[in-house]
Amino acid sequence: MRRSGRTAAVGFLVASAIASAAWSQDADALIDRGVELRANGQDEVALQLFRQAWEARRSPRALVQIALAEQALGRWVDAEAHLAEALTDARDPWVRRNLRALRSAHGEIRQHVGELQLQGNVPGAEVLMDGRVVCTLPATLRVPTGAVTFTVRASGYESVTRTVSVEGPAPHREVVALEPEAPVAVAALPTAPPGLRRDDPTTSGAEGLRRGASGVSTRRAVSYGLIGVGAAALVVSGVFFGLNANLGSETAGAIPTSADPYGAWARFQADENSGRERTGAQVCEIAQQRVGVDAAQVRDLCSSTSTTATLALVAGIAGGALAATGLVLVLTERPAATRAARWAAAPWLARGVGGVTVGAAW
Repeated sequence: MRRSGRTAAVGFLVASAIASAAWSQDADALIDRGVELRANGQDEVALQLFRQAWEARRSPRALVQIALAEQALGRWVDAEAHLAEALTDARDPWVRRNLRALRSAHGEIRQHVGELQLQGNVPGAEVLMDGRVVCTLPATLRVPTGAVTFTVRASGYESVTRTVSVEGPAPHREVVALEPEAPVAVAALPTAPPGLRRDDPTTSGAEGLRRGASGVSTRRAVSYGLIGVGAAALVVSGVFFGLNANLGSETAGAIPTSADPYGAWARFQADENSGRERTGAQVCEIAQQRVGVDAAQVRDLCSSTSTTATLALVAGIAGGALAATGLVLVLTERPAATRAARWAAAPWLARGVGGVTVGAAW
């Protein structure tokens, strides 16, 4: 049994040695292939092979090749860290043979790396570069020389983003002071005036929310608007009535005074002499029957007279209805206490005349 145990142990050591040799050969083959690719300018592909070689056998040679490929790709910080780690293994034969060249490469890489020291008033605040968290305050970072952009953030504080210039081996120090976030203002709902019940319909629900700081409700604002628009429409109606009267006078003036003592013109003159008042439509009707009248001029004047009369009537009816409706809304609005009376208003229009019927009940 003891001989059998020694035989198994020897067999395991032999198998381990063979496997280690195979892994070493595979790693060396990956490194050799990566070196060929770098000679052809394929540094990114070569870097992947060097990383595979490092995973297969963590040798300083594989780490050096990773650093040199990163140097060629401009990844100075990673290249410095990996080459410095490889140089710590001074017992490795490959490192000893190439120590002078490796130190020279390390010195060249360090010329492209600077030190950024970050301090702030919020310890533990996160520092982000290129969209990822790299450390927390306070911290000292190795960064590429030149312009460096970073963001400092912390819960409850406004984030700060800066771009600084890091040059040379001397450390660059930045102090970041974060400001607390501004509190979010919350609008308070209007409260009921003293003396009113909490369940009063005028101070609760949607009606209470519709009342602004001035105490004017939406209903009252609409009422005032209707009254204003109605008054404006009445003014427009008056203007059109004035235009209509003026056009009637122009129409009468367009009729020649040379008289045919018979027919419609004689009747018109008789009416004028007797002081009877005629509407613009009646004047137009009589004028068109007069011999020798300028038909085109009278027709245009009559058309304008009819249009202004229609507009005046429509504006007057609409203005009166709007103003009356607004007035009724003002009168029927409930004050702070519930009004017992009930009001009703019904605008109406019939045969060119309009109005509003108002009713109340107690």
